[in-house]
Amino acid sequence: MSYQIRPVDLTVDYPTLLKWWEGHKALAMPVYVFPQGWIVSAAGVDIAMNFLYLDVGGKFAVMEWLTTNPAVAYSKTLVTAIKTLIDYVEDVAKAQGCRFIVSFVAPGTGEERLMKKIGYETSAGPSHRLYAKPLPV
Repeated sequence: MSYQIRPVDLTVDYPTLLKWWEGHKALAMPVYVFPQGWIVSAAGVDIAMNFLYLDVGGKFAVMEWLTTNPAVAYSKTLVTAIKTLIDYVEDVAKAQGCRFIVSFVAPGTGEERLMKKIGYETSAGPSHRLYAKPLPV
């Protein structure tokens, strides 16, 4: 299968992201927290989105908010599509000077199994939960 990757356009793609989060019963984040992101698709169907954050010095990156289209959750090609997207995001990080990348992944998920399979290591300590809070302007 041939995959296409394109930059996320939040004016168009954020409503899709919200719908996917709702389908996964995930916490929706506000649109302004996404600096740069990409979508992988095949045969005209968007499959997954992923986002990249860089530290101030540019050597450390966080790959975050990997979210899949719930309509293709059990597709036989889902894992390959996600791996293609992760490889792409890693290449973008390297091209921007990053030398180390982390991602926060829920334990016991397919995403965790994939991350381990493609070379990511986990900390030995307990897993952490994400807590989010909007700050007043």
